[in-house]
Amino acid sequence: MEISNIAKVYWSEIAKKCQRATVFIDDPSAECLHWSGGLKVLEPANRVLEFSSFESAPKKDKKGVFIVTNPALPKNERILKDIISNSSLEYCIVISSCQPNVLTATRFPARDFNVEDKSGTDWLEQSVLDWMGNKNYTVEILFYPVFICPIIRETFFTPGFFRLYPLLENDLTRCQAYWRVFNQNQPLPTGEGSQYMVYTQELKNQIRQLIGNLHSLFGSLRLKEEIWSVGPFAKCVGDELESWLPARNRRKTAHGTVSLVLVDRTLDLAGTVLNAGGESVLGNVLQSHKPLEGHTLDVGVDLSKLLRVFSSETFVPSSLGHAGSCGEGEDTQLREFIFNNEKDVIANLHAKLAKHSPRKSENRKNTTVASVQNLGHNLTEYEGDLEAVMANLATVSRAQAILNASNNQDIVHRKRLQSLAAQFTREMFHSSDGILEQITELLLGRGDTSLSLVDILKLLVYVYSLPSPDFQFREDEAERLKSVLGEEILREGKQEQLDPLITKLAREEGGDKEMNELVALNTVNRIWTRLEGVMAYRQSIKKYTSLIDENGMYNGFLSQLLGDIYDPSRIDVDCLHYHAGGLGAILRSGLGWLGAANTKQHPRQNPWILVFVLGGVTPLEIKLLQNNVEGTESKLTVCGTSVLTPQSSLNLLFNNNLLFMDS
Repeated sequence: MEISNIAKVYWSEIAKKCQRATVFIDDPSAECLHWSGGLKVLEPANRVLEFSSFESAPKKDKKGVFIVTNPALPKNERILKDIISNSSLEYCIVISSCQPNVLTATRFPARDFNVEDKSGTDWLEQSVLDWMGNKNYTVEILFYPVFICPIIRETFFTPGFFRLYPLLENDLTRCQAYWRVFNQNQPLPTGEGSQYMVYTQELKNQIRQLIGNLHSLFGSLRLKEEIWSVGPFAKCVGDELESWLPARNRRKTAHGTVSLVLVDRTLDLAGTVLNAGGESVLGNVLQSHKPLEGHTLDVGVDLSKLLRVFSSETFVPSSLGHAGSCGEGEDTQLREFIFNNEKDVIANLHAKLAKHSPRKSENRKNTTVASVQNLGHNLTEYEGDLEAVMANLATVSRAQAILNASNNQDIVHRKRLQSLAAQFTREMFHSSDGILEQITELLLGRGDTSLSLVDILKLLVYVYSLPSPDFQFREDEAERLKSVLGEEILREGKQEQLDPLITKLAREEGGDKEMNELVALNTVNRIWTRLEGVMAYRQSIKKYTSLIDENGMYNGFLSQLLGDIYDPSRIDVDCLHYHAGGLGAILRSGLGWLGAANTKQHPRQNPWILVFVLGGVTPLEIKLLQNNVEGTESKLTVCGTSVLTPQSSLNLLFNNNLLFMDS
């Protein structure tokens, strides 16, 4: 079975539990439902509401279903209690994508995570009965791992783990500080696995929930995963999945094998903040639209003009992932957005719109050139015809999204940033001199170049992510750039013109009270701490330390890694850490520990390679990395915690509570 089939099976089982119930669903679960058939899957329910303290079931409804990622988190527990207390429910079903051991570990951190323990489930059941106010009422606690969004068969993402992101050096320092508070007079852990030991309990719970979900997914597919990792954070996750007792027991009865390659996103941020290395139709559309509320990937496509609704703020927008287009079978149109070039995508949309047009022109020539302009003409034929729009909602929405993304100013702006990135890459191949000075000049001349402070941030993340860790920018150039950037943040802050990303950074430095020189200075210092952490991150690996190839061009980390994995000669990939799996793996490797020749493990030894990027993967990477499979019988799935845009990548790096202390 494909992963998308597994997701739909889970949702169909959940739907059976929703018969004649008021359903409350949280954002990550709703996004997973969105990409697995949409709201029509829950048709048996009386109504579907947001999982929020401001919602409740009508007095006449006695059955409530709660679809919640992890109900043991303090925030979710509070919301669950509020909804039940404000309703008159007599039968509650709590459906969680949180494996029972993880639920227990979240509620009772001191319990042994490796031992089957349903204390968390028992606690939740008793709590719900207490909130309902009658011990004779009925409660069910169910586990369904509905944590993936399988947009096409070559990829998926996990919105519940959107914020799970590799830790930089200053994040580890904070972890150690918290660890000392709770373990006074004890030395810091050292040696193998010491990094995971100092993680906050909240971060450990997130990692445990991820490995619990992956365990359930592979169990449903009846597969045993052999694990490789690249990067220190990925190694921690891989170690936990490899050593977790339920996963070890499940592997003993598996019928097939998959190579799971875990990769840290911070090994390459250059390709996430700019369209370095090529164009992606899906990537361009995502950049040109605001995310759908509560979603991490899908965007709102405003059809109010097309439907002649002139109060757009009261009109629910359409989206790329319209449920009618992805509920049955493979969504070939969305596949084209990922893998085809813009010309082919427009041609296919043009043909489909013309075929189903409610006002087919008898004089229309079949040889009409498929262009953005003609795509706009196609859409005008649907204007004001609600029936025709609804019958072709996916095609109409996606055509409108392409039209929105074809704004000439946006294209010129994007090309300008790409050109600057390519120029910096060539110059950094030869020398570090002058790079930061040029960015300073761009910052000072923003009135002429139309670059925003966020654009400057993108360029900074790009150049700091490119070189090997021993590369050094000139200190005098860095200090001048920091000074000018601080002045610009101070000026725009006082004028209340700062981008929300930088506003949030400034607020955490005291800018919510007053924007002054000290706040601006601290904001810049915080930015530089993150940039230096990114630059040093590849110190942990032996290979791919630079993202600049021998021709002075950007060469993405994942491209280098997959290129070596799929090399016909099956070369050793030195930076890949193989999670051996104990004595059994040593025995399978040929008793190398007794002096016999040791068989080197390689991801290509299995027919399916699943690359999971902790921190997210870009649409362009999903597209380009599949080229490695051509001419082989291998199956490759490139997936991650999210599908990244430049804006979301910056937010995850600069404005993300990586330790989950707010959960």
